[in-house]
Amino acid sequence: MARDRRAWWRPSLRRRFAIWFGLVFTIGAVALRVSHYRGRIAAAAHGLDVEIRSLLEVVQVQERVTPETPIIPPDDDGEFDGFAGVWRRDGTLLDDVGLPAGLRWDPEWARRTGGIWTTPDGRYRLAAATGGPDTVVVAGAPLAPLAAAAWREAVFQMTTFVCWVPIVLGVAWLMLSKVLVPVAAIASTARRIRAGHFAERIDVDGTDAEFAEMAGTINDMVDRLEAIRLSQSRFNADLAHQLMNPVHAILLESENATGQQRSSADLAAALTRVGGLARRIDSICEVLLAYSRSATLDATRLQPVDVEPIVAAAIDRVKPQATALGITIEAPAGGAVVNGDGALLEEVLVNLLSNAVDHSTAGGRIEVLVDDGGAMCRVAVVDHGAGVADDELPQIFARFHSGTPGGHGIGLALSRLIARSHGGDVDHEPTPGGGATFSLRLPRPA
Repeated sequence: MARDRRAWWRPSLRRRFAIWFGLVFTIGAVALRVSHYRGRIAAAAHGLDVEIRSLLEVVQVQERVTPETPIIPPDDDGEFDGFAGVWRRDGTLLDDVGLPAGLRWDPEWARRTGGIWTTPDGRYRLAAATGGPDTVVVAGAPLAPLAAAAWREAVFQMTTFVCWVPIVLGVAWLMLSKVLVPVAAIASTARRIRAGHFAERIDVDGTDAEFAEMAGTINDMVDRLEAIRLSQSRFNADLAHQLMNPVHAILLESENATGQQRSSADLAAALTRVGGLARRIDSICEVLLAYSRSATLDATRLQPVDVEPIVAAAIDRVKPQATALGITIEAPAGGAVVNGDGALLEEVLVNLLSNAVDHSTAGGRIEVLVDDGGAMCRVAVVDHGAGVADDELPQIFARFHSGTPGGHGIGLALSRLIARSHGGDVDHEPTPGGGATFSLRLPRPA
């Protein structure tokens, strides 16, 4: 239930569109209709003034030309309910046509000749002009028809507004829903992928151009996630295989040691073999720990580190292995500063040095070189052994591929992974005169 409430309150494109479009459309429609209403009423009022002035002019001419003749009302179409009257300036009514019973002479009219105005009670619109030598002609019309017309116009505008706004908003909602159909299709495909249909992809060809880029990006992301999923699945299977071999060997040794009477020498040899197998498992676990750390490394948070102490620590860790074979490791004369994680970079150099020791001949020599020139810093581990066979070159950085008996085959793959997580790389080239050179390249601090 709580989830449903959260879904209801979650921001919705449709709701935001309905609110904002409805608000803008409503304000625009109200402003347009108010403007239209005012225009219509102003036009009607202007038309009324024109009719009153026309009537005034006709009566004025009649009064001046034939003052003794009764006022002859002009012909009209029946829509104008005008009236007129002729008064002496002392207020005596001389003649009228259609004059309302409640309209009485006002001395103010004599001072308003040439103008047009509305009576204080708002019932009539009047215009006045000079008639004869001592007369004033007044023409006018009641404002009630204009007020009625204004009310009818207001009712019309409000009625059409109330009818049309929901229709327009409904059509806009349906159009937006139609526009969002591709988004619904993308979401549906994403749900199927989440449900386990990893081969599903969004149909970019059938998607509108505005959504095609998003759909293509999602497809690319799903392809990468699928590749990671398959790679992780293969890695887990290979790792299980690598761990099962020494574990089965340890179980076999323990069963043999406890299943029959054995001499102390045999038991000691078995324990030695078990210890070697346990160390193999321990080395795999250490590599996996480094692998896990490198997979979650944030390259934006790397700090400048000095390569020289890292190289020295790596040499110290590999020296016992090298000394047992009479192999000399020559440290670099100088150092360099790179962006990186010191512990992970040490693991890389330990892997490269151990690999060099494994492939060097007894009594040989390994050189560690540091080149700080150019945009990338290069730390090279150079051995003078047999080198890498041509048929192994494509696989030397593959996980669980080992060129030496007893190797777990993770070292070089892990070294490249760590280097690339730092924005660098590990590459191989033959050593002149024989052997192999593995170079760790890392970006320098900006």
